[in-house]
Amino acid sequence: MRKARVIGFILLFLIVGIAASVYYYNRPAESSRIHISTNPWIGFTPFIYAQEKGWLESTPFRFLWLVDLTDNARLYERGFTQGFTATQYELLHFKNKNTIKPVFLIDQSFGADAIVSNRTLEELQNTREKVDVYLEQGSLNDDFFEAFVTEKGLQKVTFQKIDTSQKNISTLTEMSHPIIIISYQPYLAGLIKKGFKVLVSTQSMQTFFVVDALFVDEKTIQGREKEFADLKKLFALGVERFKRDPHEYYETIKGYLEGQSYEEFMETTTQIKWLYQTHPNEIITHLNAQQIKTDRLLP
Repeated sequence: MRKARVIGFILLFLIVGIAASVYYYNRPAESSRIHISTNPWIGFTPFIYAQEKGWLESTPFRFLWLVDLTDNARLYERGFTQGFTATQYELLHFKNKNTIKPVFLIDQSFGADAIVSNRTLEELQNTREKVDVYLEQGSLNDDFFEAFVTEKGLQKVTFQKIDTSQKNISTLTEMSHPIIIISYQPYLAGLIKKGFKVLVSTQSMQTFFVVDALFVDEKTIQGREKEFADLKKLFALGVERFKRDPHEYYETIKGYLEGQSYEEFMETTTQIKWLYQTHPNEIITHLNAQQIKTDRLLP
């Protein structure tokens, strides 16, 4: 009996020892990971390309692909991610935005965000009906809508905001009552195909300026500048591959594009301006005016 107990204790000790060893050796690798949330916005697709090509496997970066813009904040605030790709307006909605900084700029939206409707702008300006507004609240959609209402003189119209995801928005069809939808690519293309008309976009708006960037917690950036610089190089290589062979690029990432055809995808690429190679003074000035610190931007 005693011998059996001794053997049992030895086995238990070995099992615990092996488990501890596995945990010890795996923990540093996992803790060194940098988790970044993102979505299939056209400007972020070089990250998709890099992931699909296996370029990220030897790096610490792991991307979580989302649909709802507000999930960036939920994941970050719960400690599941250390960074995210988004517009400056998403950052402005964060509770602890002062500890988060852009590492590199990605693009400026130049038509890829838009407000569409089943009514013309003139009809909306003169309507007495209540207008349903479908958007992702707590994101740049709120800011876009407010700028639109002010710029187009719609303050007297009665609006009812309906908070919903782009997945749900993409299923909307023609309705008899007036509606407004705030969307962005790749979801926008499907809405236009259904007959919704563009009222304004980030190309036509005079008072709404949208920049996309990789935002990361300050503590994560410290001491890991080279790794982020290497990620930026992989991003640039993805853009270079797109420019060299757009059809191969599309075939590599199309599973993330919500059914966009190659032609629709190529049209979408004309609706942004790449910024990863430069930091235009007017953009830095604009970000600083919004109290976004740019001292961590990579050269």
